[in-house]
Amino acid sequence: MHFRKNLLPACMFLLALAFFLGALTLHPFPAAADTVVIAADVVNVRSGPGTNFGVITQVGLNEKLSVLDKSGDWYKVQLAYGGTGWVAGWLVSIEAPWLPKQPQAAGKVAVISGSCVNVRSGPGTGYSIIAQVGNGERYQVVETSGDWHKIRLNDSSVGWVAGWLIKLETSSASNPAPAGGSPSGDRIAVVTGSVVNVRSGPGTSSGVIAQVSQGNSLQVTGQSGDWYEVKLPSGGKGWIAGWLVSVGPGTPADPGQGGVLSRGEERETEEQSGKVISLKVADSGGKTSAVIEADKPFDYKSFFLSNPDRFVVDLVGVAIGKLPPSTEVNSKTVYQVRAGYFQKDPDITRLVFDLSSDAQYVASLSADRMKLTVETYVPVAGVSLKNRVIAIDPGHGGPDPGAIGAGGTKEKAVTMDVADRVAKLLKAQGARVVMTRSGDYDIGLYERTAKANSAKADVFVSIHINANDNPSYGGTSTYIYNGEVSTGQTARIQESRRLARYVQAELVKALGLRDIGVKEDNFAVLRTSGMPAILCELAFISNANEEKLINTDYFKNKAAEAIVKGLGIYLSEKRTA
Repeated sequence: MHFRKNLLPACMFLLALAFFLGALTLHPFPAAADTVVIAADVVNVRSGPGTNFGVITQVGLNEKLSVLDKSGDWYKVQLAYGGTGWVAGWLVSIEAPWLPKQPQAAGKVAVISGSCVNVRSGPGTGYSIIAQVGNGERYQVVETSGDWHKIRLNDSSVGWVAGWLIKLETSSASNPAPAGGSPSGDRIAVVTGSVVNVRSGPGTSSGVIAQVSQGNSLQVTGQSGDWYEVKLPSGGKGWIAGWLVSVGPGTPADPGQGGVLSRGEERETEEQSGKVISLKVADSGGKTSAVIEADKPFDYKSFFLSNPDRFVVDLVGVAIGKLPPSTEVNSKTVYQVRAGYFQKDPDITRLVFDLSSDAQYVASLSADRMKLTVETYVPVAGVSLKNRVIAIDPGHGGPDPGAIGAGGTKEKAVTMDVADRVAKLLKAQGARVVMTRSGDYDIGLYERTAKANSAKADVFVSIHINANDNPSYGGTSTYIYNGEVSTGQTARIQESRRLARYVQAELVKALGLRDIGVKEDNFAVLRTSGMPAILCELAFISNANEEKLINTDYFKNKAAEAIVKGLGIYLSEKRTA
């Protein structure tokens, strides 16, 4: 009897525990540590779990939010400013250890729908990238976890791809599941460089076994990072750099006479345009400078790639000359500089700077356009802006709305919002901020700079959003005064250019938009300011995708942080120069 009395409460506890665990199985409750990763450019955060609830804010691509609750296909998340809201499950990926990994039904095939899709070591964007796969490639699916699918690659290794970047198909006799990658003959690499090395392994450290000329097409048999394994007409195989070929579906064409060159052969190159004559790299004081010289004027375009961090520069109008395919640097900021003959007619030489994860960069072209200098550096930690006087100019205001997007966004509202965030960050670091306007009212162009000049500001920053008749045009640019350099103006214009380079570099890296570069114009606020002055065009309100992005807290915060970071680096260097 005594035993039964002790057993009864234990049994009741076990029954209650079983019921609770059963309820959890039917309705899993996410742990507070779980996160969602935003998988679209702009996602609405609503007051409740459904599209009938009001929008309380928006979040941007790759932003991570802690999960608090779940209702159907909706997730309740913790917002950065402390509030909460709901996001649609089909617009996010889940990084949640409580989600069971489900064995994939046999016969599923993942068809890559993105142009270049990362393969990660685990089911989420927080995991490292182990490979990349291309549009149209087909892979066997071996497992699924939430919105992520584990696939088997060419070398029989496995990795995870995001479900929103693939299409799932069912394998059949006519559409078999591949062991990895595209079936033989499905992909070809068309050589875009003039004369490109084929190497024994996937890297510039591997020996050259052959060379292929522009227009030659080769069957792709494998891939490792930025390198493709290709089948040569002789029957052998080798590796070719991905930035020197264009890869797509098709069947290799007959290379014809002179398609593949054996080692030691030479091919004449046309000298219609110029060529690179030297690349000199120097490291001093934590900053690495690379100076590229050509024998004729050229232009350049640049962009940033992440995972791993790379700064890519296209020299437009010059051939590669005798530039080595790889220059080892091994400085604090740059591991190596890779070079390739990217295109002919017009000639484009591509340089790839392999950066350390915390490196920043600025590029500048000489006045005669025959010398490009690329400086890489690690921003000074804890740069102090204390006691600096910074003039912040939110563009437009009052009856002047500035540019207006198709969705109704007014430039004047965005510039004011970003300016307020910049001011808040600057004040937190001890700077004195002079706002040319603090609300939605009209103020003249000359009155704006008069305020800055009267306050003896160290720098002047005008914030704008760009527009163009072409709705596909987009990107970020920073302007300086383009007027004639008169006595007393030389130093100010040179300092404006240096300030613009730093801020532009930070904006491009933070916002991820096209790098239009540092431009010059005769804007009144740049012409009449008495200190180094820049005008930032953060994005294009006329571009539908960028208009959506402009309206997110993610964009505004990133833009403000980038401007402050660029200012801090500039002022720190100016103080110690």
